[in-house]
Amino acid sequence: MRMHLGQRDLDFRWNSAQRGDALVLLQSLPDRCTPLVFFDPQHRGPLDKLAYGNEGARQKGRARLPTMPSDYIDACCREAARVLQPSGYLLQWVDTFKLCEADHLRIADVLKCVDLIAWDSERIGNGYRSRRCGDYLLVLQKPRLRAKATWRDHSIPSRWREKVNRKVHPHIKPIGLIARLIRATTEPGDLIVDPAAGSFAVMHAAHQLGRNFLGCDLVYDSSQPDLPWRDE
Repeated sequence: MRMHLGQRDLDFRWNSAQRGDALVLLQSLPDRCTPLVFFDPQHRGPLDKLAYGNEGARQKGRARLPTMPSDYIDACCREAARVLQPSGYLLQWVDTFKLCEADHLRIADVLKCVDLIAWDSERIGNGYRSRRCGDYLLVLQKPRLRAKATWRDHSIPSRWREKVNRKVHPHIKPIGLIARLIRATTEPGDLIVDPAAGSFAVMHAAHQLGRNFLGCDLVYDSSQPDLPWRDE
């Protein structure tokens, strides 16, 4: 599918894994074109500030990923708010550090935080006090705020337990939860957007459920189109 952005002619293909910049992809989309955007930004700040000192051994893959400054992440979220349909959702992954920093309040004028899901990856991580065992998913909604009319699966627990295979991608997220969220907030044929797609697990779940997908990632290797997203 070809989109037009000012004088630039940008090619972003539907329903395929591809390389691209998150903000550029979002800027290429028309207003109110999707009910659901996933966003998993790569924050380098927590590793730098906490300075665990073991990235070489345990965080090698994550440390190699391109990072996103806070202003860039805010700009992506604001573009996501523009492309979302009224009452649509931005589902944004954050770690404990960024959750406590409450960065989502910087975009509270366009997207309201209406729920939070804690993901237990069943893998002990870093932490000077409690040890990290997963991430959090912020459920951000574009006004007007509506629950029953926009969220059809009311049995999703607020604490989700699911293992993942980090050998596939250092930022891989739980495919089971992703599928439940897609089913809860969209209809077959809807377009789902993921501008920082990583392992492209969102794309796979969208296709399994009969939804369309548009997404990209800066480090996608087009020579390996079949991504082994499963936890095997």
